[in-house]
Amino acid sequence: MDERYLRFPRWLEASGLPEKINREIDPQGWLIFRRLVEEDLAQNLFPDWVDYASLDWPNTCGISKENGDRIFHRLGDLGLLEIRDLGETGEFFQYKIAAPLPIPRSPEEVAEGLNESNLPTNPQLWRYWEETKGETKYQKILRLYEKTCGLKMSSRIIEDLVELAEQHPTHHLEKAFAAAREEGVTALGWIRKYLKRVRKDERVQKDWGRPEGLELPEGYSIPGGEGSDREG
Repeated sequence: MDERYLRFPRWLEASGLPEKINREIDPQGWLIFRRLVEEDLAQNLFPDWVDYASLDWPNTCGISKENGDRIFHRLGDLGLLEIRDLGETGEFFQYKIAAPLPIPRSPEEVAEGLNESNLPTNPQLWRYWEETKGETKYQKILRLYEKTCGLKMSSRIIEDLVELAEQHPTHHLEKAFAAAREEGVTALGWIRKYLKRVRKDERVQKDWGRPEGLELPEGYSIPGGEGSDREG
């Protein structure tokens, strides 16, 4: 996984949000929002609720608590945060970064900005880009892993699973883990190779087997299709 995306999802810088937040909320709004994102990254492997009390605006951003609190609630009003108050005797806020985030620029414009900065342009690497209600792709791959490989877990395994979830669609992941269970395999390396093969075969099928395109080369087959026991 790209370490820059573990620290901060750089696509946000090309999304038009910095300008929008500073224009519609406060000149220090983007600074506050960025700090909120960094705290989510620090507390959660995947986007989730964060304790607002953990933030210290005077020390982390150099602004007063009152101004930081005001901007925080304005970010919620703008639809960039979900905010809930869990306090019974006093205020105790939690927040979650909205997903998908409402951004002023199109995916093409964001990708162009990332490309100019020599950063990955694949939307699958964009944290907060997709809706996270229900079971997320990260939760799904964790469930698939536990079902296939057991409960053994480490930080390296988690990072590998996140990378696979970001690089491959869910139906490919389900197919790969099902194949691993059928073969009695519990190694992520085997699953990774299987996913690469599926992606390659799907690309060949798209390029050669689409109705308006050419036919598949002789002797080449798609997994699960007719003649799938042959190798290309």
